Amino acid sequence: MEHSLEKTKINKKFIIILLVILIIIVSIIIFIRVKIEQKWNNIDVSNATHGVIIYDNIGFYRKPKVSKWRHIRDLPLGQNVYIVEDFTDKDGNNWYKVKADDKVGYIEKKNASYFEFSSEDGKVLMSDVSKFNLIYEHFKTAGEYEVFLLNNNINYAYIRAGGRGYGEEGNFYTDPNYKLFTDACEYLKVPYGFYYIDEAITSEEILEEVDFMEKFLNENKTEQGVLPLVIDVESHDGAGRADEIWEDRDELITELINEFSKRKIETIVYSNANTINEYLYTIDTKFWIAYYDLKKEIPDYWYTESDQEAAKNTEFTDKIIGWQFTEKGIGEKPKYPVDLSLVENEFFREFTK
Repeated sequence: MEHSLEKTKINKKFIIILLVILIIIVSIIIFIRVKIEQKWNNIDVSNATHGVIIYDNIGFYRKPKVSKWRHIRDLPLGQNVYIVEDFTDKDGNNWYKVKADDKVGYIEKKNASYFEFSSEDGKVLMSDVSKFNLIYEHFKTAGEYEVFLLNNNINYAYIRAGGRGYGEEGNFYTDPNYKLFTDACEYLKVPYGFYYIDEAITSEEILEEVDFMEKFLNENKTEQGVLPLVIDVESHDGAGRADEIWEDRDELITELINEFSKRKIETIVYSNANTINEYLYTIDTKFWIAYYDLKKEIPDYWYTESDQEAAKNTEFTDKIIGWQFTEKGIGEKPKYPVDLSLVENEFFREFTK
């Protein structure tokens, strides 16, 4: 009986020792694996390309192979990823090695895209956005806007900074969502600029507007925010503070441009083509015009080839560097009902150097 008890004690001790050894081995394996994974996931992305997932629920794998055993998780539409490597496997499949959030893994190349700036002469696409693109849910996230920019080869963007209110008081306001759009452009490295709504009716109010925008620009300096400031001059169906003084508007806008120039702020003027042709065309500035021809496609011609009366005024048309041809998108591509413009790349790319 004593011999049996002694044998039982030895067996228990042996089992305990084995369990301790097993725990130590497992702990060492886990520790090594964690360290390897930490090193793997702490990969340097300082020189990586900033990409975006352009479809929804895309497989993200530990190895470059579609496999449920190597599946980390699905990546959503608009997910930001850092593209570390671009390669083709032995079977001819194209892959990106990417970092998404805190994980490094692999995605099929067809599922992601990144911004490529066009430096060619000619016309390129430009987008302009404001809080209304979020209010009307054209985009719900910065990621969706990034996908829009990439899928439609947008070369530049303009973002509403704010402006002066239409009412009698003329209070200043800042667009509450501008930062979402600037962050998207900064991530993708899309050159962009700001526009603001002008409603000044006196020289004193002109100085107020210049002060307001100078402060805004100084507080929002970024690497990609390089395009000239746009002065948005529009008629508001009698609701605008300046709707009753169009005969004097060219002088006020000229004064405004000169005040910005004194502070080393370059500007261009945005307005409707007919409005410019009637009241503003003599101003010494570059014009970004709005004229919607209602065709569901990107124009393969320039504004001066349209049949609009304003297109015959060469004193005006020689100053045009941008043509906003739609405020509702152009159908399936791009499917978003947004403002789109054709612009002279030769003019805008000078600000990117």
